[in-house]
Amino acid sequence: MAMKKAKKAAPKTATKKTTKAKAAPARKAAPKKSAAKAAAPAAAPQIKRIRTAKGRRPYFFDDPNIDKLLAMIMALTGEVSVIRERLDTHERLAEKKKFPTSDNIESYKPTEAVEQWRVQWRADYIARILRIVQVELDQLTMQSDKDYDKIVEEVSK
Repeated sequence: MAMKKAKKAAPKTATKKTTKAKAAPARKAAPKKSAAKAAAPAAAPQIKRIRTAKGRRPYFFDDPNIDKLLAMIMALTGEVSVIRERLDTHERLAEKKKFPTSDNIESYKPTEAVEQWRVQWRADYIARILRIVQVELDQLTMQSDKDYDKIVEEVSK
């Protein structure tokens, strides 16, 4: 045990000496920067982080594969919705006799009426896609309402 204590003590003194030795030259050898270099910060490379959800994936159905399938369908639904909106932009640019370049497409600003039409189209589209899920949810809600009424009736007796 005495050897272990001696070994532990040695690195502590060694780190103190190296810390002092490293700190001293840094203070002495600081080159002066010109005013132009000091004002302009170095351009750091842009690193794009991939955002991922933490924790376990929530499951809404009994079979996790159904949840995965629903997630894939919803991702494709989003993509089709974006394509439909871009197609609508192409059609509206064609009506104005504008050539559909990428600049014209990206700079297109829909009017309030066009935006309202797109919002309504998206709502109808999602309702069509999720119709079967909505029907099942409505059936469960109706069943739970009946159960609730039955419980209230039994308790009130």
